[in-house]
Amino acid sequence: MKKINIGLIGFGTVGNGVYRTIRDNGSLISDRYNIQINLKKICDINTAILKENCEGPELTDKWKDVVEDPEIDTVIELIGGLEPAKSIILSALRNGKNVVTANKKLLAEEGGEIFKAADENGRRIGFEASVGGGIPCILALRYGLAANRIKSVMGILNGTTNYILSMMEDSGISFSRALKEAQEKGFAEADPTFDIEGYDAGHKISILAMLAFSKRIDFKSIPMEGISKINKIDIKYAREMGYVIKLLGIAKIINDCADVRVHLTMLPDKHPLSSVRLENNAVMFDCDKTGPITLYGKGAGGDPTSSAIVSDVLHISETTAPGPVFRFSENETKYLLPGERISRYYLRIHTEDRPGILSRISGVLGNFEISISSVIQEEVHDGHVPLIILTHEAQEEAMFSALKEIKKFQFVHGDVMLIRVEDNFISGEQK
Repeated sequence: MKKINIGLIGFGTVGNGVYRTIRDNGSLISDRYNIQINLKKICDINTAILKENCEGPELTDKWKDVVEDPEIDTVIELIGGLEPAKSIILSALRNGKNVVTANKKLLAEEGGEIFKAADENGRRIGFEASVGGGIPCILALRYGLAANRIKSVMGILNGTTNYILSMMEDSGISFSRALKEAQEKGFAEADPTFDIEGYDAGHKISILAMLAFSKRIDFKSIPMEGISKINKIDIKYAREMGYVIKLLGIAKIINDCADVRVHLTMLPDKHPLSSVRLENNAVMFDCDKTGPITLYGKGAGGDPTSSAIVSDVLHISETTAPGPVFRFSENETKYLLPGERISRYYLRIHTEDRPGILSRISGVLGNFEISISSVIQEEVHDGHVPLIILTHEAQEEAMFSALKEIKKFQFVHGDVMLIRVEDNFISGEQK
């Protein structure tokens, strides 16, 4: 039986889950794969927690004790962030170790250096847990869909935001109340900025885009919008028009240009992603040979994430030939310009209650060649009239230019809410 010695760095929720998964299911794994996973050493700065929860492995508070141990085959990095995580991973690779990580921020922002080091040192790096938690979306891209040209990837990649939007839709509550409930149930952090402003989803779609298109993706190039401006009135009108609002990570190739972004999107209520509820995640690939494929499940949490990590350990141990995680195109990545991006739009504008306002707003939209599909003008609400406009397809650049002009009107109060509408969202090919 093949024996794999593991070093674990970081003993938070996920690290504890990895320890318990190996402890509880180690014999099952051995029976299935003829591989014994031996958790040889665990590192955490809080050694008191290690002593209280761990039996068997060696314990340390110094990460170099793990990466420099000649008997350890694979290092699992679970501390997150950029440093010292980057130094840990690079040191492990240079010391001849394979690496498994859930560090989406590091891979999205500085993954090029990490993957290059793995290639140069003939080592492998597994990172399934960095994107979908227990959902095997990386495995699907790298192996299950290897014979396909990936036309687009889109996903509900953050459980916190999906829980908030689901509660707003199901219970008709406000954003602030839904956020508070998410925090009370442990789905949102005390400071939820990283989730609700789209950064978490941005890291994940960046990694998926790199894999799907074999292109280096500059995380700073990804436009990201969160959900903090959403109002229950938007949820209400979307539902009445046959749509569901989701925060999506989106990646397409259009005219050989990468189009990678994160924002609220109105999807038809029959769309496969529209039924993904609460804290669950889902990823949808559109491929030239298989067509659309959707993977659904728990995208976070100690047990689902630890499942992905141990799966990576097993896969790496079964792979005998060293080599790069995947190959990038040597060409510099070109990005789709705002003027080239086409979409329909939902607008919510709060105006004064007097004649002629709609004609002036529609006039501005017309000046930028944006035609209106439908309009809903409600009764006075909090002293203003919510004006709901659904447009036909228009250039994103033109839409933002029009909004800049509309916001100058003195009869417009507060910010204008814009949500992109996707009616045919399977293919990466533009109409």
